[in-house]
Amino acid sequence: MPNSYEFQPNDAYNLTATIASGQTTSAEIDLTGADLCGLFMPAAFTGTTIKIQAAPASGGTFVTVQSGGADYALPVAASKYVPIENLAVVAGLRFIKLVSGSSEGADRSITLAVRPV
Repeated sequence: MPNSYEFQPNDAYNLTATIASGQTTSAEIDLTGADLCGLFMPAAFTGTTIKIQAAPASGGTFVTVQSGGADYALPVAASKYVPIENLAVVAGLRFIKLVSGSSEGADRSITLAVRPV
């Protein structure tokens, strides 16, 4: 019978997306081998929504992810965990950027909850 320590972890929290001071969009994030499951929002985050942009290649043209014909937007708040409730919307994305609904007053690092594909 296998023991719990013999299994690979299901979730990881080692990826971050940083939105620079005065900006709304993070740098590119490479999700190689993982799917986005949720966001851990920093304590001083000022935006109230996060949209996701995706590209088919690193440095490619990023487009806003849509679901049901509308931009996919997550309502967020400072110091909260925000799950991706419909994982099908982000399944298979590799190169993404996070877009805050408003400019951030300082650098903000968002920790991404991901799981192996």
